[in-house]
Amino acid sequence: MNELKFAELPRHWQRIFELEWESVCKGSKAIAAVITDTDGRILSEGRNRIGENSIPNPAAAHAETEAVRSLDTAKYPDPHSYILYAGLEPCVMCMGTMVMGRLRHCEIAARDLYGGAIGLMQHSAFIRDRNVEVRYADTRLGEMQRAFQTVQTLLFEQNADKRRRMLTDFAVCHRAGAEAAERLVRDGYFREKQPADYTADIIFDTIMHNMAQAL
Repeated sequence: MNELKFAELPRHWQRIFELEWESVCKGSKAIAAVITDTDGRILSEGRNRIGENSIPNPAAAHAETEAVRSLDTAKYPDPHSYILYAGLEPCVMCMGTMVMGRLRHCEIAARDLYGGAIGLMQHSAFIRDRNVEVRYADTRLGEMQRAFQTVQTLLFEQNADKRRRMLTDFAVCHRAGAEAAERLVRDGYFREKQPADYTADIIFDTIMHNMAQAL
């Protein structure tokens, strides 16, 4: 696998991983999304905030939902043409919010065979009629998405059974990224430092290098 540097990413993907690392540092899940126009300009963004108490019901503060909710349609009135970029395949709630928010284009980094809901689109006549276009990004971004989630899970998930189930799920479609992240944590990268002591680009490039070396 060829290494992909953080500096080489389009700005919207850089922003997704920056937001994901911010979520990790604040105790939430490493999942983020942004909405851009056709020129790649970021119009709205959202990150997972379920581990935070700054909103009344953080359980519903998922990345895609936050990005759609934050899109200022008075200022940006053409959501049909915009693109939702998601680190992880949207869940049922986020997929519904995307469609009801009039987004018709979505690019996803990591597949999620457990919680992802893109496949459900074919079972809803309402959604099929909206002709939502879904595509998947560079496979390396999917690996990195699961790597960020793996780091967060290993550092903060206290329930051993749940942690094991989550790590198994992460590796179904993106084993290389999950394993590279496990090695990072096991080798003591966070033994004397907290996540906030690192930036997203450092984590990204370190895991990508380790992943490339292992293959």
